[in-house]
Amino acid sequence: MSRPAANTGDSTAGAGNPAADSGDRTVRSAARERLAGGLPMWLGTGLAALALVPTAGVLALRLVRNAPGGLPPAGRAAAPTVTAFAAVVPALAALGLAAETDARAERVALAAVGVFGLVGAVDAAAWLPAAAAVLVGTVAALAVALAERAHARVGATGSLRAALAPIARPGAVAALGALALAWSLAASVGLGTTTLRPAGGAVTFATLAALPLARRLDGAVDLGVWAAAAFAVVVLAASAPFVAGAVVLVAFGAGAVPLALLAVGIGGAVATVVADARRRSFGPAIAAALLLVAGVPGTLPRAVAFALGLLVLVREWTPVVAATSDDPAAGARAATAGGGPDA
Repeated sequence: MSRPAANTGDSTAGAGNPAADSGDRTVRSAARERLAGGLPMWLGTGLAALALVPTAGVLALRLVRNAPGGLPPAGRAAAPTVTAFAAVVPALAALGLAAETDARAERVALAAVGVFGLVGAVDAAAWLPAAAAVLVGTVAALAVALAERAHARVGATGSLRAALAPIARPGAVAALGALALAWSLAASVGLGTTTLRPAGGAVTFATLAALPLARRLDGAVDLGVWAAAAFAVVVLAASAPFVAGAVVLVAFGAGAVPLALLAVGIGGAVATVVADARRRSFGPAIAAALLLVAGVPGTLPRAVAFALGLLVLVREWTPVVAATSDDPAAGARAATAGGGPDA
């Protein structure tokens, strides 16, 4: 099959080195095919949903524990098991992603997140190297995923500006999330605790607040959900400030986060979950929910769950081939994936 006319110049320029031109086309084609269906959409979504259950369970237990009346006997009995699952299942989910990933660099990065997440959960003495490996692995996996999106666009258009378009919004969320992860873990280690702990919490909820903007929630219903959820947080905090402070500190690890940012962040995450679920973009919806229930990633279980949410969100953002593929039906398929076109 002949190449498109728009790439004729590239073919002519590479005529002197057919092997190099053939290899370049193979890499570009592989990148586009990988983004279109390298990891099955259901796999990342399913693994994120699996990790969401115990992580949300721990959050629910913490909320009930700080409510009037405290935990019932059944909740107290189930708490250790749910907490153990919340520490292990997100790490296993990261390993599941690694096992089904084709790119070697991404596979190694995801495996580091999963393996060291498990090691840190089993042995407290390995917390420091485990935290470092989770942070480095997450940043590396995010970089590979974003680079593949950009490379696929370059392969189709040959324009650097067009290559950056599909990674601008997911890249911004990934950068905020990675910064929150780095600062929160550094504060837990003891590096600049008084500065980095509140900064990590603030950037965590700034990441949540950025979700509806990055995912382009512009409908009246979506914006209404955002406003209603944020208003509910403010009302609850104002009606019972001491209880709300304890809940925020214990449940989300966000004791130093300003109330306005806390409300906007929680509301933004809730609105993103609702909006993406309404348009059947379940991967980003579950990823946003996982980011919310993980809270500030200052502990290793929170960090692994937060990292998994970021990774699934970026991987399943919207297929970049929607705007770049030679297949005329690609755009229609991507429109159902959620998030709208990237360019």
